[in-house]
Amino acid sequence: MIVGIFIKIIYIYIVYGVFSMKDIILLFVLLLNVFCQPGLAAQKKCQPGIAAQEKFDLELRGGHFYFAADINETPVELMLESGIPALLVGYGFYESCLKSSDLSFQASKGKMRLLNDTYDIVCRADGEISIGNALYVGPVFVLKDYEGISVPVQYLKDAVTRRSVVTIDLKNKFLLVGQSEKKSAGKKSKLSFDKDLGFPVISAKIHIDSPEGKSKLKGSLVVDFGNPALLFLRKQHKSIGKAVEKNTIKLRDAYDRKGNLIAQGIYANTVSIFGNKYNDISIGVTDKMQNLSHLGFLGLPFFSSQVVFDFDQGYMYY
Repeated sequence: MIVGIFIKIIYIYIVYGVFSMKDIILLFVLLLNVFCQPGLAAQKKCQPGIAAQEKFDLELRGGHFYFAADINETPVELMLESGIPALLVGYGFYESCLKSSDLSFQASKGKMRLLNDTYDIVCRADGEISIGNALYVGPVFVLKDYEGISVPVQYLKDAVTRRSVVTIDLKNKFLLVGQSEKKSAGKKSKLSFDKDLGFPVISAKIHIDSPEGKSKLKGSLVVDFGNPALLFLRKQHKSIGKAVEKNTIKLRDAYDRKGNLIAQGIYANTVSIFGNKYNDISIGVTDKMQNLSHLGFLGLPFFSSQVVFDFDQGYMYY
């Protein structure tokens, strides 16, 4: 449209001589500046190295972080996650946001277990969804009797470069999708992904000083922004078994009011992990995740300061 106006002005100059050549040059420079303004389609041609960024404000409720965004022009609230294999959507949100989208949903008879609850997967798809000005590119599960929408951050990308770089700052309560200026304070750890479920995974050594003694647990931890505890470990892992055999840790039972065993845990005077030290820590232990091989899950308290995930290159900067 602007180009058409420019051509008409040139035509007027040639035919009627209304404008001077200096006026035409100034107008041409002005048009170039307009084309190169951020937000226009020409931005990518004028500034090929610039990556889009989308920032979301986070809100803490009930031990979980949430953010608001539009999906297919419908305002929704999403729970920040990483320890889930897909974008999890309740059926009501599927009806309002995704049913009319370009995604090709297929009926499913699968099931999805989340802690003590199991949900039927009504249908599923794989594809691309706009979340605000960011992109989600990955699997989508629609769950029966599930409330809300939970998004695994490892599938978020910026819309310009399609790079999967995510900055999470729980202290200042924001999520940033797009290339970050800050590669944090110099610490970094290699990330990998669970081959079946796509969780981001990090190798760890956990030093536990408990009333029973000192233990060193070694294994991989799932980065889990849906876990409000520092650590949640699997009882079946060999590191736990060895420590229990050596009596350097003790699994303590927790019961409900009816006397039913509902959980087990470890009490630690101190826990040291990735150079950080934590005091008076209770660690939950479960035997219900038999399909996983990891030592456990690394939760929100570890990410109290800004952390940058470069999921494409496979690094966590913290």
